[in-house]
Amino acid sequence: MKEEKTIRQLLEMLDNPETYTEQEIRDIINHDEETREAYRLMVEAKRSSRHTHANNLTNVDAAWKRFNQKHKAKKQRSSWMKIAASFIIVLLITGVSFAAYRAATIPKQVEETKVDKKYANKKMLHAYRLPKDAPKWQKERLSDAIWVSWCKGTWVVNGDDSFVEEHPFCDISYLFFVKNSTVILDGKVLDINNLPDLPASALKKITIHYNKDGHGTAHLSTKPVQIPVNVKGNINPELTILLTGTVPKGAYQPVTIWECKGLKDSYDWHDYTYTSWTAESDNISMKLKEVAIRKDHRVRVNICKGTPQKHIDRIKKLMQENGVTNYELVNQK
Repeated sequence: MKEEKTIRQLLEMLDNPETYTEQEIRDIINHDEETREAYRLMVEAKRSSRHTHANNLTNVDAAWKRFNQKHKAKKQRSSWMKIAASFIIVLLITGVSFAAYRAATIPKQVEETKVDKKYANKKMLHAYRLPKDAPKWQKERLSDAIWVSWCKGTWVVNGDDSFVEEHPFCDISYLFFVKNSTVILDGKVLDINNLPDLPASALKKITIHYNKDGHGTAHLSTKPVQIPVNVKGNINPELTILLTGTVPKGAYQPVTIWECKGLKDSYDWHDYTYTSWTAESDNISMKLKEVAIRKDHRVRVNICKGTPQKHIDRIKKLMQENGVTNYELVNQK
């Protein structure tokens, strides 16, 4: 099966990362929608524990152990979940290589907003130090890095990808390794040992570029910028949820809830990506909470025949808990 081949390729990359260049890793991740979905799950898992990383940026190994312990109670995990879990440590260490994937299908320009008080004290710059007991391949390929964060309203340009941040605090902070990256703030090259103490809200624009040799340059600007009207945000306000009632025959994940970006009238689980709504792994709540950030959000719930009423009541409750006000329930005829 296509999924199995993709899984093998990803696992081989994870088992032997030293044999791949950053460009090859990016190509593998962006191979198709299913591969990118594994990445998406990893991002959502990282987002759910972001506060832990923000309080202890230097202890990557401890963060990985905490995530692993949180999930090891499950008797079985699908191959995709194993990939998503494995990718978390890769993102934490090489986030600069994978942070370019964003959704940007929004019909209007992001409105001018004030910084959420909860993130007012978040810093723009952190010095990340490679753990002394890091594996040999990490020490050979990686180095200390400058960790860059920002708040809602920042214009982010990464190669051909351009968007305005719509989350209260950046969806993914970027790591720039000093051995192969240069970070420039308002025209001055930053020294990792002498970083300015600035709030994340001060960053108005970040532009990232990689040359043919793989060297990255990040230009940070705290000066006001005029964002073009055609630059959209990074939250898709439309979401479709599929409730199957029972686990579909041949499904690659034993779940009864599925989701996809945009509005879809299909009742075929093949057209969706699996998600979860268990206490241990409630991914759909994170997705709903993100969609609800947009005032113009729309959520459609397609309900397959035979779906228990308790599942329908449950999704209604999640809508309410996560601030989704504009949704519709559609029963399969």
